[in-house]
Amino acid sequence: MLKTRLRIAVLVLLLATGAARATPVPAYPFVHVTGSAFQAVVPDIGSLDFEIVATDADPAAARTVLETRVGEVRALMRQLGMEDSDAAVREVRQSVRKDDRAANGAPAYELRCDVHINVRNLANWAPLAGGLLGKPNLDGFASAFDRSDMDRINDELMTQAIQDARRRAEVMAAAFGRRVGGVMAATPDMLKNLGTAMGLERDDFRHARTAGDARAQDVDREQLLAVPALKLRQPVDVIFRLENAPRHAR
Repeated sequence: MLKTRLRIAVLVLLLATGAARATPVPAYPFVHVTGSAFQAVVPDIGSLDFEIVATDADPAAARTVLETRVGEVRALMRQLGMEDSDAAVREVRQSVRKDDRAANGAPAYELRCDVHINVRNLANWAPLAGGLLGKPNLDGFASAFDRSDMDRINDELMTQAIQDARRRAEVMAAAFGRRVGGVMAATPDMLKNLGTAMGLERDDFRHARTAGDARAQDVDREQLLAVPALKLRQPVDVIFRLENAPRHAR
């Protein structure tokens, strides 16, 4: 029996009519390839997230600290020509710190709120992030970057990935004395199960994928102020029908 296994990089399957009759295989030979495209682009928009944390035996006093810090954040944004609407302050959370107490033995209250700032002009990034990083009561900084024309860039990457897949298919088909025919299936990611997509039921065609969990990490000052390039990669899986190559006229 055919023992071909899928691989992440590139897989060629040539199934002749009548082969492996016990399996419901397609009645045509095909080639399955993975194309890819890569592009590094400079972001033009970003977002900054952080927490404001205040602790006091009097929750009202802690809330005053939060409101003061929010006012300072908005004042800095106005100095940079940013709109107040670009900052979103989420609800305040209050809790009692079990391990801390005031001098008179009263419980210490901790108040927290999250702040999200959209930065539409990255010329403001360094003065904004740098101006906030040293302020008291601010913690848990995280940054994210994007492109305002990301849809267009993604479309270009998809087109390039498909062109790369066809080029790979043509090279492989030529090596078998065939030519690439029409597209029978395509997906913008690796096929999770080629057998299901093509009607193949044997376990030999099962390919399990695992993805690691990305966890946010603390960033230092240099990292927070930097605006890194966006490294974009677009894979595409395509299944082409294989046809006989035309005979050369004598």
